[in-house]
Amino acid sequence: MRRPRFWNDTSLLTNVLAPIGLIHHFISRQNYRLQKTYHSNAPVICIGSPIIGGGGKTPVVIAIQKLLLKKNKKISATSVCYKGKIKYPVLINKSHTSIDVGDEPLLLSQFCETFVSKNRKAAIKMANNYSKYDYIVSEDGYRNVSIKNKINVLVIDGNMPTINLKQFPAGDLLGSMDYTLSIADILILIDKEKIDDEIIEKIKNYKKYYVAAKSEYQIRNDYKSKKIAFTGIGMPKKFYNTLKELKIKSVQNLTYPNHFQYSRNDVKHLLKIAAVHGKHSLLTTSKDFVRFNDQNDPNRQLRNQVDVLDISIKIDHPDDLLKYISAKIHKLN
Repeated sequence: MRRPRFWNDTSLLTNVLAPIGLIHHFISRQNYRLQKTYHSNAPVICIGSPIIGGGGKTPVVIAIQKLLLKKNKKISATSVCYKGKIKYPVLINKSHTSIDVGDEPLLLSQFCETFVSKNRKAAIKMANNYSKYDYIVSEDGYRNVSIKNKINVLVIDGNMPTINLKQFPAGDLLGSMDYTLSIADILILIDKEKIDDEIIEKIKNYKKYYVAAKSEYQIRNDYKSKKIAFTGIGMPKKFYNTLKELKIKSVQNLTYPNHFQYSRNDVKHLLKIAAVHGKHSLLTTSKDFVRFNDQNDPNRQLRNQVDVLDISIKIDHPDDLLKYISAKIHKLN
């Protein structure tokens, strides 16, 4: 799905769609409430976002994975294989591609054992049955009240482009901002100085514990050359804006739908561009890069040509965050 442009502003269309958003939010909440509850053996840290896509969850999941591993905690990750073919819970291994399990789970599996399923609770159950973990870090599951023994970590990213702050389908929001903030145990505010003033005021009203964090960027190969940027993520404008901030010259931007699975023909097209502009002239995200594999990119021709912008999150006072997480989990039990 491509993000609709009308989600950027308020218009007659968004006002017409707004009541549908209220109904959608109500049905979604009732659905979670009616589900059979599941109490996880290992405490679950659910990383959520106020918006549908592009909210910064994945790099925060990875940041928390790294923090816990540094403390010698035994952890696993769980995710839903969005647009992946696998319908039953699996532990990701090296044979899996994004076609099987989706792109985000592949990224998470680079750091710890990662379980994925079409059903989030099924992935969590498999993790609990597979081993005894100190923590399970779940990409989302934030709004799922049927999962017990969990804490909610809400990510708000100041690098989001301007949005209309309306609920889907009138905008990006997954339910009202008030509800999303009300169920948060912890907030992680990325590049806080860039966050919309309206959101900051709402955060102040809820008096939630929060930690600040900073985005850090690294290009794998060549900062100097002009780039042809391409991506298929939830908020492509966020990627292009980052390139401008880093003063990386992009002479062309190619935008694909979110979670786009590149075909061999797409790879051939990108290889033609690389042949004209040179090695590492193509630049993409790490989430896009994991969607290239031996099926769509035999002999790694494109993967050897493409440059990647890696994004990581540096959390301020990480020890304080881990202590707070531990204290919140202790109260659950």
